[in-house]
This record gives sequence, C-alpha cells and structure tokens, in this order.
Amino acid sequence: MVLNISDEELIRMRAIVLDRDRDAAVQMIKDFVKRLEQAKNGD
Repeated sequence: MVLNISDEELIRMRAIVLDRDRDAAVQMIKDFVKRLEQAKNGD
C-alpha cells in the first residue's frame, strides 16, 4: 500500500524533525495511520 504525501506534509515532517517535537511527531503518525486505515477500508 502506498500513501501519497503532500508538499505541506513533507514540510511539516521536516519541521518536526528539526524541532524534535515529539508531540507533533506522534500526532503525524496517528494521522497517517488513520489515512492508511481509511484507504484500506475504501473510505
């Protein structure tokens, strides 16, 4: 399964890495998991 990442999401990921913001990183992972589950279920 492939999850496409928007330019905005890539920028957000880079900012999270640079800032070492654990809370933001966890939230982004949760968002990606939700999108993967929705794609898997055909939502």
